Amino acid sequence: METYAVPPALKNRYRLLEQIGQGGMAAVYRAHDETLQREVAIKFLAPHLLAGDDEASTRFLREARTIARLAHPHIVTLYDADREGAWHYLVLEYIAGQDLAAAAAARGGKLALDEALSFVRDTLSGLAYAHAAGVIHRDIKPQNLLLTAVGSIKIADFGLALAQNDLRLTRAGALVGTPLYLAPEVVLEKPVDARTDLYAVGVVLYELLTGQPPFKASSASGVLSQILHAPIPAPRDSNPYIPAEIERIILTLLAKNPDERFPSAEAVLEALRGSDTPGAPSSDETLTQELLLYSAREDSAAAVEKERRRLAKRLESEIIEPLNLMLAQAGMYEQSLATNPQARMAASVMASLARQALQQARDLSANLHPTILESLGLEPALEALAGTLRARGIQTLFLLERQRERLPAAVELALFRAAQDALERAVTYARAAQITLRLEHSGEHFSFSISDNGVVAGGLELLENARQRIQQIGGRSETRWHEDGGLELLITLRLEAPVQLTPREIEVLQLLADGLSNKAIARKLSLSPRTVNFHLDNIYAKLGVNSRTEAAIYALRRGWSKRPR
Repeated sequence: METYAVPPALKNRYRLLEQIGQGGMAAVYRAHDETLQREVAIKFLAPHLLAGDDEASTRFLREARTIARLAHPHIVTLYDADREGAWHYLVLEYIAGQDLAAAAAARGGKLALDEALSFVRDTLSGLAYAHAAGVIHRDIKPQNLLLTAVGSIKIADFGLALAQNDLRLTRAGALVGTPLYLAPEVVLEKPVDARTDLYAVGVVLYELLTGQPPFKASSASGVLSQILHAPIPAPRDSNPYIPAEIERIILTLLAKNPDERFPSAEAVLEALRGSDTPGAPSSDETLTQELLLYSAREDSAAAVEKERRRLAKRLESEIIEPLNLMLAQAGMYEQSLATNPQARMAASVMASLARQALQQARDLSANLHPTILESLGLEPALEALAGTLRARGIQTLFLLERQRERLPAAVELALFRAAQDALERAVTYARAAQITLRLEHSGEHFSFSISDNGVVAGGLELLENARQRIQQIGGRSETRWHEDGGLELLITLRLEAPVQLTPREIEVLQLLADGLSNKAIARKLSLSPRTVNFHLDNIYAKLGVNSRTEAAIYALRRGWSKRPR
């Protein structure tokens, strides 16, 4: 294929500055409009697409003229379309922000409900205007939804992408659109209308709220087959915090029969407005529910720990101390019974039994209130815990990497309790004879695993207790079954470096943890909603979290919330 060089300037007016996008069929540059003194985006169509095809060239210009008539706050403005040598090009409004795909990826692939709905409303507003003008986009996807500096959406690439990598061609008999976002009627090469764009909007909303598209496969043909034949996975299966009404809207948008979808973008907007009624939980109500659930779990864990310590104290005063006293008395009796071998033997047996009971009581007390954990740290506490197993004839292998610095107290306690649960399951229920504990620390990442050679799959509810504890400290846990029937509990954590937040960011985070909405935070701090969004974006990036709930829980863990608990 012949290669062509992009001209450095166009019509003595547009001076190219830098390339900002590249596809198989097009290249996009940031350029300076010397006449109007503004930045623009220049999109060049690869010459080989239109070379020698006068009909295609005419169609390109006709579509450009059609799009140029669209003037809407949520549609990228097309300023000009022309040709320079072999290159056909478009002069477009330049948007300095990210596209929605990049914005979602920066936050872990999933957005908060209020953000996702705000972006989708902007998209629907722009589509409603375009559809009224008789223009169907045909390629709605996160990459074509640009996020402006004020946090709104601009729809780009109206019918002009022509990207071969996206399976998008304008020739008859070819698919039009990106596989993940194609409506069934497009796959079947049937006529398309506004409802085809609405299907793609449904895919986008599904992806923004769950972190994944409804259909995915290793090949385009696999995706197309699922679009035509596979049932739509319920969004709430992936994200239970999606309100039921929003799920209903998504599933309606994704109906395989266009007649079962919403008839227009305006109808979807109306349905979204209806989902904001008092009967449906708002994103802020959802956040409050999640924080209440977190607080309940946190308070329950604290209550359980308090009860453990109370029992340990009672064990010390009511059993361990009396046993110590009894052993001291038994020692005196053994000495005084030197002339009576049988009585001395009986006293010795009783003393031996008392020592065994005393050791068991001490082990139990240490498990209930691990003072060694508080004084020496996790590794010695785990070794002491495993020492009780060795006394019962269970082989224990330690592969513990000594830590230069102690982990946070809450993390050490959660890991110790998780080890207790996993070891109890292995010994009491799984009948394990061998247990391996492995502790590793690499950079910010920390892993702890407990594996056994158990022969019975019982006591799994104990591992669920461990999973909840680890989740509360921001970690992950998974269980892996071995081929021989044993089980491994793997715990992974990301150890957080100290986070440097500005005083204003801390104020925003405190109010977020108190359950306030973005608008309420703006009123409280006398800020604009745009500024609050700016601070939240910075907070998410610094904390390494993806949602309002995660950020609020981060604040709660550090006691930053001002709300009475």
